[in-house]
Parts: sequence; structure tokens; C-alpha cells
Amino acid sequence: MTERNIRIRLIQQAIGDTARHFFGNRLAVIGVSIIVLYGVAAFAYPIIIEPGLPSGVYDPVTGFDPDVIHPSAPGPGHVLGTDSLGRDVMAQILAGARPTWILSVVAALMTAATATLIGAASAAFRGLVDATLARISDAFLLLPAPIFMLLIGSGDLSQRIGPISFGLIYGLITGVGAGAIVLRAQALKVMASPFIDAARVAGSNRWRLVLRHVLPHLYPLAALYMMLAVVGAVVADAFATWLGQTGTRVNWGTVVYYGINFPSPITGEIAWNVVLAPSLVLSVFAAGFYLISVGLRDIADPRYRAAARE
Repeated sequence: MTERNIRIRLIQQAIGDTARHFFGNRLAVIGVSIIVLYGVAAFAYPIIIEPGLPSGVYDPVTGFDPDVIHPSAPGPGHVLGTDSLGRDVMAQILAGARPTWILSVVAALMTAATATLIGAASAAFRGLVDATLARISDAFLLLPAPIFMLLIGSGDLSQRIGPISFGLIYGLITGVGAGAIVLRAQALKVMASPFIDAARVAGSNRWRLVLRHVLPHLYPLAALYMMLAVVGAVVADAFATWLGQTGTRVNWGTVVYYGINFPSPITGEIAWNVVLAPSLVLSVFAAGFYLISVGLRDIADPRYRAAARE
């Protein structure tokens, strides 16, 4: 068997073992279920729900109900109430679910993949490769992802940046910067552990050490940065959309921004339902990624697996 075939077999075995442990973990399955449920709602709204609603009242951008004083609290006809501009809050959340879901998932996966790849590469090659990757991560750490996105959106690319491109760029910057620094430190710590020396003595090569021993210790941190990337990407996209620097018109973040910046014209107070509803939706969505990170921690640490079997 060639070395290339051995590497492919090791990768397949590592993926199979991880998938088996992952879907056997209750917390991880709950987290995945939350994300999938949000995805179903995001893609079902424009196809099933939106066509059956009166566009004059429930349009997420121009909707207005003349029979209600705005902003209004949750009630009949408006499950989550309306904002100061007369738009239905539930319609805005559902309309913003699709771009926000796509952006969040892309940013989360890109962050985790980039950070994990850099951390594993540093542990595997060390020397010049490790030093170069460390300097690149330090450079990206000095330029936070939200600021970088605003700089990109300030030019002619503003209306061309959609949810996928925004998520890819944001995830790449976050993964190469802070995510890579933390995962690289964890990978180097694992490579310095006594059991790695024992694995070397037993005949494990570089690829087997990384795939079988280093990567399982990086999964929990990678999943944690997935959660952080979700929240950061949504807030950054909302702020960029508020400034007109993306092609997205409605997302969960813009609902909060409009709720804060357009209080009631009568009382001058911020409508609690306009701010609270999308915040809770985003919190539950981020909690799904958090549960995945907790589940991966339980999978990666043998102590948790042993406790679960008792």
C-alpha cells in the first residue's frame, strides 16, 4: 500500500470515528437540530409563507398596517408586534433568516476550517512553516474582521457583497487571525505531550499523529470559534447593511438597529419587542453552535466519554 493510500485511509477512518461519536452525543445532535430547523424556516419562508401574506401589510421592507398604532406590542395579526415604521417584526425576522443563516453557516465553517488547517499545519511541519503561519496570524489579528469588512464595502464592491461572499471573507479573516493563534497554541501543546512521544515510538508517522491525536483536541476550540464567528458575522453584516455597504436589505441585525435608532415617535421609548425578538432568535441560533462545541469537547476528551458510559 502506497503512502498516499495510507493517508487517505487514515483520513477516512478519522472522519468515520468522529462522525460516529458526534451523532452519538446528545448535545451535539441538539445543536445540529437547531441549525437545521433554522435553515428549514429560512428557506421555507419565501417559498411557502410569504406568497400567502398581504404584501402591503407584511412586506419586510415597505409593509405598513394602517389599523395599528406603531410601534405595537405583540397581538392579533402581529405575533411579535410592529416597529416604529409600521413593519411586522415577525415578517422581518423570517425574511432576514435566509441571508443571515447562509452568512452565519458559511462564516462559521470557514472560520473553523481555516483555523483548524493552520493549527494542524503548524503542528505537523513546525520550523519555517510554523513561523510563517504565526506571523500571518499576528498580522490579521491587528485588523479585526468587522473593520476589514467595512473597508471592503466602502468601495465599488459594496452592492456585490452577498451573504456567501461576506461569510467567506469574514470567516477567512477570523480563522487566520484569532482562531488560528488559539488553535495553533493548542496543537503545539498536544504535540509536546508525552503520549505523542509514545505514539512516535510505536511507529506513528507525522500524518497519523495529526489526524489521530492532534485534530480531536482542536475540534472543541474550532467549534467554539464557530459560535463566535456566527455572532460577530451577523453583527458586522447588520452594521454594514445599515451603512449601505452590502447587497442585503433585511437581516436580524437590521431589525435591532432600526428598533434602537427609530424609537416610538410618541413616547420616545425603544419598543422592547423589536429589539428582544431578533436578539433571542440570534441567541438561540448561536446556542446551537455552542451545543455543538460542547458535544465536540465531550467527544474529544476520553474522560467525558468514560463518564457518559457510567
